Amino acid sequence: MTDTERLTWPVRRRGDFFRIVSYIVLATALIFIIDLITPLGVVIWVLYLIPLFLTMYLSWKYAPLLMTGVFILLMSASLFLSPRDLPLGYALIDRVFFALILILASFFIKDYVASVEEIAVREERYRSLVEWLPVGVLVCSEDRILYLNPAGRRLIGLTEEEATEKADITGMIDPNDRQLFRERTSQAIHGARITLENVRLARPDGSTVSLNMSLGTVSWDQSTALQIVMGPA
Repeated sequence: MTDTERLTWPVRRRGDFFRIVSYIVLATALIFIIDLITPLGVVIWVLYLIPLFLTMYLSWKYAPLLMTGVFILLMSASLFLSPRDLPLGYALIDRVFFALILILASFFIKDYVASVEEIAVREERYRSLVEWLPVGVLVCSEDRILYLNPAGRRLIGLTEEEATEKADITGMIDPNDRQLFRERTSQAIHGARITLENVRLARPDGSTVSLNMSLGTVSWDQSTALQIVMGPA
């Protein structure tokens, strides 16, 4: 099941979706009203770019195309309803040119939203896969645990809250194995693929577990972190 609370962009939560839609509707209505009461020569319709770019924050990739159609209809209406201070032909040329800009921008936004949506789906698939793996997966940076999947929490004996609050993974390693662990993690963080066997780790309840570990790197929050895949020895 997709965890929609974690996917903050594009907007997925119902409240956020309707809030952004209301901003778009209000901005569009305000721009149209101002365009109606100002002369044709005043390029108020350029402001339609604002609600157009707001569609970027919606999860529906066709929203930019839909709103572009709405903007063009509103610009066509105001072309005949606004006070005339220049020939209609010149005003028409201006608005046709801007309509082309809106269309190009809408396709750019559509493709961008589609790519972000695809990345979000892939991340969620990876997250779901890791959550259900029967082996432990731990991500840490400078000994601080950033992520620990359910199998890893069972191996180490930590709750989800304890896993995120636990600051020193190296401190949990048996003192006799700690120096070797530090050396191998240092090598792994620089790109080496390391395997460790029979690493003894002290659980919070005082018991000890022996683990086999595979060490490597993973990109995490725009930086490089250490990833440890582990299972019982």
